[in-house]
Amino acid sequence: ISPAAILRDGAEIVQLLEHSNISVSLAALELLRRSPDAVLQQHGAEIIQRLQHHDRSVREAALGLLRTSPNAVSLHGAAIVSKLDDPEVAVRQAALRTLQILPRALQHNAAIVSRLTNSSFAGRHAARGTLRKSSGAELKRGAAIVRQHENPDRSVHKAELDLPRLSPSAVSQDGAAILRKLDDPEVAVRQTALTTLGESPDALQHGAAIVNKLDDSAVVVRHAALRILGESSDAAMQRIVLKKHSPAIVHKLDDPEVVVREAALTVLGKSPDSVLQHGVAIVSKLDDPAVSVRQAALTTLEKSPDAVLQHGAAIVSKLDDPAVAVRQAALTTLGKSRGAVLQHCAAIISKLDDSAVVVRHAALRILGESSDAAMQRIVLKKHSPAIVHKLDDPEVVVREAALT
Repeated sequence: ISPAAILRDGAEIVQLLEHSNISVSLAALELLRRSPDAVLQQHGAEIIQRLQHHDRSVREAALGLLRTSPNAVSLHGAAIVSKLDDPEVAVRQAALRTLQILPRALQHNAAIVSRLTNSSFAGRHAARGTLRKSSGAELKRGAAIVRQHENPDRSVHKAELDLPRLSPSAVSQDGAAILRKLDDPEVAVRQTALTTLGESPDALQHGAAIVNKLDDSAVVVRHAALRILGESSDAAMQRIVLKKHSPAIVHKLDDPEVVVREAALTVLGKSPDSVLQHGVAIVSKLDDPAVSVRQAALTTLEKSPDAVLQHGAAIVSKLDDPAVAVRQAALTTLGKSRGAVLQHCAAIISKLDDSAVVVRHAALRILGESSDAAMQRIVLKKHSPAIVHKLDDPEVVVREAALT
């Protein structure tokens, strides 16, 4: 049924909300979700009445319908807030999600803040989600309530960390408290503490504490610590931290978890000096059992042309890797060093006959995109017959690249 038809027959559809058969009421609510906002505003009172229905699914569906109209939520906010005390957890969560669509105009944050101490985990979780979209004053109130509330469930402590994440200044101000949470017995709290810390531009001032979590027992915590080290917007501080703590990061290249080994390689790649200094350790990951780690090792090496030249032979060995992505990455990495291209030109040319089109194309791209005209002349003079042969390649992109 089109929105225009719903607009025309809106009154009749709304009447079905009171049908004795719950399935009919639910179908009417679902149908109204596709209606123009004008219908919801016109019949808001009837829809609000469904919030008192004896069946939980009808109350939840009515909240879902209201969530499609910011105007309706604004108009009937008090009625929606009343469902924060609904006996059913799912309805309370639905009410919180509905209130989230008015993050700035919401006048009921006090009621939501009180849910941070709800006996239900789901209730607290939904309240946090709603408050994250609210004003700084309400965030502070929420944090204060959580700090004062004693609850054995660690999600309450996690909430305290969640609240200041919207404000880097708040993270800086509460840094000591957040750092203490890095040693919380709950994995979720330690992970959230790291993520919260990472929201601050001054996060790497706590570099030692972050690096210390590289040996955490939980993979998500180790990964979060590496992500903060690698994603910092403070390039100068990042160089200082990497220079000081690169041995600890290199140690993570042998972590039992693939995602941690990948992340460690990515972090090392942020510093060409670290790549050159720890080239041997990085090259050792070219034989990692995980394809993504081998690929990440090549991507890391390319950050330092000197490292590429120094470890050219090891990189060339990856031109015969069983994984297409690794062979392609090996070619791209070799292309970062003029010396490596000259030294291993024959190996690069051999990949013009690779079974994978992306590899053949990558080999031609390296030969054609060099900014070193002298080197290009040397290569073309020696290997032009092999390139000419690619003019008859079955793939268009390869023929085009050969001509180029």
